[in-house]
This record gives sequence, structure tokens and C-alpha cells, in this order.
Amino acid sequence: MRLKVFACLLLFAACALSFFSSENYLSPGAMAADEKSETLYTALATDRAIAVTDLTSGITTGRIALEQTPNHLLLSPDGTTLFAACGEAEGKVYIIALPKGKVKASVPTGHTPSGMAMSPDGKRLYVANRFSNTISVIDLSKNRVTANLPVLREPRSVYVSPDGRTVAAANFLPVQAASAETVAAQITLIDAPDNAVRSHVALPNGAQSVTGMTGSPDGKYLYTVHLLSRYGMPITQLDRGWVNTNALSIIDLKNDSVYATVLLDDVDHGAANPAGICTAPDGGMLLIALSGTHELMFLDLNGLHEKLAGFFSGKLTDPYISGKEDLSASLTFAAPYKKRMALKGRSPRELLYAGGKVYVSSYFSPFVEAISVGDAHPEPLVLMLGDEPEPDAIRRGAFAFCDASICYQHWQSCASCHPEGRADGLNWDQQNDGLGNPKNTKSLLYSHVTPPCMITGIRESAELAVRNGMLHMLQTRQPETLAADMDAYLKHLSPVESPYLREYRQKDPQQKGRKLFEQAGCLQCHDGQYLTDRMRYDVATGDGNDEGRAFDTPSLRELWRTAPYLYDGRAETLQDVFMKYNSGDRHGMTRHLSRKELDALILYIKTL
Repeated sequence: MRLKVFACLLLFAACALSFFSSENYLSPGAMAADEKSETLYTALATDRAIAVTDLTSGITTGRIALEQTPNHLLLSPDGTTLFAACGEAEGKVYIIALPKGKVKASVPTGHTPSGMAMSPDGKRLYVANRFSNTISVIDLSKNRVTANLPVLREPRSVYVSPDGRTVAAANFLPVQAASAETVAAQITLIDAPDNAVRSHVALPNGAQSVTGMTGSPDGKYLYTVHLLSRYGMPITQLDRGWVNTNALSIIDLKNDSVYATVLLDDVDHGAANPAGICTAPDGGMLLIALSGTHELMFLDLNGLHEKLAGFFSGKLTDPYISGKEDLSASLTFAAPYKKRMALKGRSPRELLYAGGKVYVSSYFSPFVEAISVGDAHPEPLVLMLGDEPEPDAIRRGAFAFCDASICYQHWQSCASCHPEGRADGLNWDQQNDGLGNPKNTKSLLYSHVTPPCMITGIRESAELAVRNGMLHMLQTRQPETLAADMDAYLKHLSPVESPYLREYRQKDPQQKGRKLFEQAGCLQCHDGQYLTDRMRYDVATGDGNDEGRAFDTPSLRELWRTAPYLYDGRAETLQDVFMKYNSGDRHGMTRHLSRKELDALILYIKTL
């Protein structure tokens, strides 16, 4: 009955929305729904607001303005309070009284609070602080942080088990040196009663860009989606997931281990950039937003778990799968349990299950889609959130950068190796400088104003690199207008404030680190606005086929964010750069520095 009401009132919605016209793009993100009042709340990332939509009529009736960018939303069990994780360096959780939508308090957390989860008793709120690498624990009776728990790298989402005893944090990127035998992101598991990290569960080799996370209703399993990069293979083709595949990992929370990893891709059709994820209340179905291909995936969990149990017990066999490790290479194992549906929105990133429907928000579309999960052939119903300007070149370029539909067989997008224009932490063997000499992925921040490009400077400009990247990495030919839009987007990238800036101001008020930066000779190559002289030097770090090779001087801006270091990522930390791989002081005169002085120098570099 409600679907008919929706359809009848969509015309009236268009009239109502003229009131919510914005000069900004909306960029819908995280959602929260109050099933009792039939109200949907949607974070509008680039409009610094929350849209309020009446689910009975399908009309967006209100807007809650915020001081900072809303990164995540969570509703209290009684529906009287909305929590909004907002901002970057001065991140806060805003506590909003409903239904009036008034901010009644805010709690400072960490750098870029990006995900939240509540304890089952409603007493504690867990917040993933992406660039502080912590989980904040907020006591909701006092609205203050009682603990900051260390995790590994860029936690983007957090989950609390139904019994409240386990908190899980999804670390977005790997922390290992890129030359290590295994390079993979990990899931941090925390014992909630003790506020103590109990384990780090490593995902399969090549796992990166870990985004959505949810759990089974019985608390037995944790589900997370991520890329599974085949970085050990030279980039010569894309067929059958040669470069990037897209995966679901199932974590056994009883044994703190990966139970299984299966691929979401089809044999000749990638499921690029999985993002938001949620389970149906009965635990029988998993829903996954495929942000790169603009689709929603329905995954039959009951059928998948039954097949996995049969496989692990030996009752089922597969001639192409000899062991557990082979599951993550099979493009057919999970095929019978997957169904895809094309969405109207562009770049779906967040999902919410409520009232028998799944709600999908897409970053580049000013609406939310409502889909009845029980329908045999569901049709997305569009709930407009407001008006927004026509996309300019920067906006079009941002979308193209995340769009895997322009890639051959949709295996990957530019964001697959350069999330948010930065780096995936992996080494890749490209053909542009010969095979057998993999290089670490570079951040694209300031790439257009610091030519040449690539670690060896083999591309004379970023414009040339963008066009060759589409041709060779996506194996596609696109109009020049699309490449120009992508240039505009990359030129528009700006650095995120360093999470180490406050620490540096407290620990080094005399700016000894900056002075040591000058005394060590760093300014000879890393000077000017972008901290690079754009020249190439042999600093004695080349190895194998690259021994004696000169490398492009990188910008040091946002270096705190781009580990591992050196051209092949062999240095896990900046300490490793100077203490292990600075032969003859050719990479800065640091051999004479004490450990205290070296720490001061590195802390300063992390603020740049």
C-alpha cells in the first residue's frame, strides 16, 4: 500500500523540494531511519546538513544544518536522539534532539570520525576516528570520551556484536611495507568490557580499501567488503580479475580468524568498489552497494554458508579449488548466490535496511532509492532530497575517477588504486618502465603542478599520465572531455590537515624539527610551496632492475598519509627511511642525529 502512496505523491514532492534548493552539491551518504515515526535521515556530505524525509509520503520535509561535514549517522533505540559524526581534524559527534532537530551537545573525538556503533544497552557509543587511528568510547550518560583505543590504519567503520562484548574496526589500508611477503588490511577486534585490543585479523594478501562492515544477527560472523588486489601480477591485462578483484570476507568471531573470502565479481563482469553493506534482520540475505558499477547486490547468505560448510567438511568438492586459500581466487564459487540490480543513482556508497526495504544513497545523485527486498523484481523508488547545481568539471571529474563502468569489464576504477586520489599502499608492476620492477602507488595530490609524473618521472605531465592511465590501466578509450574533467578534479584536491600537527606544537614549541629539516639538507630537494624541486636523483635506494636509477623527488605534502615509503614501499615507516635505507646520507644527512633528534625531525615531516 505504501508503494502506491509513494507513487501518487512523487509529483507533490517535486514542488516541496524547491524549498530545499542548495548552492552546494548534496552528496548523500550515511542514513538512519526511525521506523516508528517513519522518518529517514540522510547525511549530505558536501552540503553540511542532514535531510529529513517523511517515508509515508516520500517527501523531504526538513533539513538540519551542521557546522561540519556529516560522515556518519546513528539513531538512538528510542528514536529521540540522532548522533552525527562530523568534521575532520576537529572531529565531533553532534547529539541532536528529535524531532526538532536541535543540536543539544557535541563531543570532541578524533580526526575525521567516520563510523559509529552503539552498545546493545545504549550506554556507550563507539566512534572510528579515521586519521587518528583510534576508536573513541563515549559514555552517553555523561557525553564524554572515556577511552581512545588504538587500531591500525584509517578505521572507516565500526561494529558491535549483539552481546556487546566485541567491537570490530575495519582498517581501510594495509600497514606493512609493500615489499613484505603479505600486504593486507586487517580487522581489529576489541574486548569491550576491558577496552582492550584482543587481536588483529589479517585479510587475504592484497586486501585493501576495506569499507562496509556488518554482522550476523547471532553474532557468530562479521562480514566486510574490500578490494582484493593482485599486485604480484604485472599489469598486462584485466580479464578474469587479473589486476583487481572485489571481495567479501567472513570473520569467525569465535576464533578471531577469516572463515572464508569469496569474490563478488563474475567471470567477465567486475563488481568494482564494494562499499555499503547490511544484512536482512533474519540474517539470510546480505546487501552490498557496488559503488563502481552503480549496482545493488543481493547475496543469499544461507545458500553461501551451506555451500561453505559442505566444502570445508569435504561433502562438496570443486576441481578448481583445492583449499581455503583458493576460494578467494574463484570467480564461480559464489555465483549461484548473487544477484545484481542496476540503480538509478551514481556511486552508491551507503545502505540501510528498515521496514522491509533497503535504502541506498549514491554520492553523485541528489536522492535516495527505496527497494522492497521481498519483491521478485524490485523497482527502485526515488526519494528526492533536494535540488543541487549542475555538475561542473570538478564534479564530473570526481565521478569519472570513481566510475568503473568506463573500465573494460568493470573490474576497477581509478579510485581502486588511488582511493580519494591518494594511494593503496601496494606495489604494482606496470609496463611503462619495463616489467619486473614493481613500484609503490603514488598519491595524486599536487601531481598536476609537480611534473614529471610517476616515480621514475617517465610521464612528463599528469595530463599525459591521466590519459595513459585510462588507456592502459582501465583499457578504455574515452572522450578528451572526460580526461579534462578528471584533470580538473585532481587539480582541485587539497591536503587534509595532519593529525600530528597538534602533537608537534605541544612537543616542539621551539621548532627543533623544522630546524633539523634545514640542517639535514632536506630543503635542497624539498623546497617551495610543494616541497619538491621536480628533479630526479639517485639516492642509493634503487634495487634489482632499478639499481643506480634516479627517482623523481616527491612532494612531502601529506606524507603522513602515504606510507609505506621509498619507490618500492620497502620502508614501513619514516624511521625506516632514515635508519635502514639512507646509505651514505644520500637521502638527507641524518646519520649524526640522536634518536631524540631524529624523532623530532620525523614528527615535523609528518606535519607537512
